[in-house]
Amino acid sequence: MAVGRAAVSAPLPATRVDGHLVNIGRLDQAKSTIDLDALSYRHLHVRGVSLGFSRPEALGHVIAALRDEVMPAVADNRIHPVIDSVHACDQAHEAAEGMRSHQAHGKIILTVP
Repeated sequence: MAVGRAAVSAPLPATRVDGHLVNIGRLDQAKSTIDLDALSYRHLHVRGVSLGFSRPEALGHVIAALRDEVMPAVADNRIHPVIDSVHACDQAHEAAEGMRSHQAHGKIILTVP
């Protein structure tokens, strides 16, 4: 899946009626366009989450929803994480530079020996 601008509106038609669209992180750009018809016709709920700045009670709800709704979809291969790159721990500085450059498209992973 794409990140940033296009990723916000792309899943709207596939979201169930009365479903939820949760934006966690903005790896590309903070601005996006949403098809308001797709949002309205499906009675969707949109929530923006920034884990680094979330209130503890809000973060708890997000983590609970991940456990109950997202993790089963990951476990049975319905959704996949987007991985930009994998680095050994001794390459943490290079991995951090990749994150700071805003050029990463997905998660940057550090492996533990």
